[in-house]
Amino acid sequence: MITPRRSHEGGFTLIEVLVALVILGVGAMSLLLSAQAHAARVGGLEDRTVARWVAENHLAGLRLGEEPSDRTAMRGQDWRVTTRESGTRDPHLWRADIAVARAADDVVLFRLTGFLDRGGEMP
Repeated sequence: MITPRRSHEGGFTLIEVLVALVILGVGAMSLLLSAQAHAARVGGLEDRTVARWVAENHLAGLRLGEEPSDRTAMRGQDWRVTTRESGTRDPHLWRADIAVARAADDVVLFRLTGFLDRGGEMP
């Protein structure tokens, strides 16, 4: 009597399917983590850009003779601005070092140095 042969090439085994799913899961997780890190970097770049705008606006205000404020709001966030003025060799030129931080966590995101014409007098 002839017995029919069974073919072992019918499909994937359960182990092979599980291994493939684990590989796909690890790949998807690494892609998700990479996208999350990229979004955080973009958010940090936006914060530093806004901090730069705050510093430049503050320096422009100082040059125009406005009374400096240590707090300002821009793009929905509150910012703390610290200004330190010091003299230079020229008695009419003063150096202004400006640091801008988020008011919420007080982390300095941008520093700017500019020069002001004070006519020899420090305010």
